[in-house]
Amino acid sequence: MVSLTRKAVEKYREVSEKLTNPSMLSELRSLFERRYTLVELLEWLHKTIEWSKRDIVRHNDPMEIIAYGKGRCGEFSILFTALCLAHNYRARLILDMSDHVWTEVWDNEQKKWIHVDPSEKKIDDPLMYERQWKKNLKEIHAFENGNVENVTKQYKMTESQV
Repeated sequence: MVSLTRKAVEKYREVSEKLTNPSMLSELRSLFERRYTLVELLEWLHKTIEWSKRDIVRHNDPMEIIAYGKGRCGEFSILFTALCLAHNYRARLILDMSDHVWTEVWDNEQKKWIHVDPSEKKIDDPLMYERQWKKNLKEIHAFENGNVENVTKQYKMTESQV
C-alpha cells in the first residue's frame, strides 16, 4: 500500500509540474477568445470531454485529453486545472488517495483555496465527499507545480458538521 501511495503522489507531482509548461498553456489559451470564468470553463470542459465509466485510455496531458475526448475524474481535473492556469488563475490538483481527483483555485479576495470538482461541476463544496458520498477520507494531497501539501483536514467534516 505504501508503495502505491508513493507512486500516486509522485505521478501527480510530475503531472502538476508539466501543467505549468508555457507552450502548452499558450496553446490551451488560444482555444478561447477571452478569459473565461470558472463556471464557463466547467461548461466548456463538459462540452469538450465525455465522462466515461467504460474502459478508456487514460491521459495526463491536457492536449491528449482534448484529442481523446473522454475521461474520468483524473482527466477532468487535469484538464480543468490546466485551463485555469491558462486563464491566469492559480490552480492545483487535489488527489484523494482512496480514488478521486479534483481541483482547487486560489481566490484572491477571500485569500483561500476554493474547492472545484470538475467532473461533478461543483464549486466550493469541500465537504460533499463525506456528506453526500459518505466517504471516510483519510489522506488528501494538493499538487502545485511539483510541490505537495497534505490538505486532508480541509475536506474532513468536524463533529459539529456530522
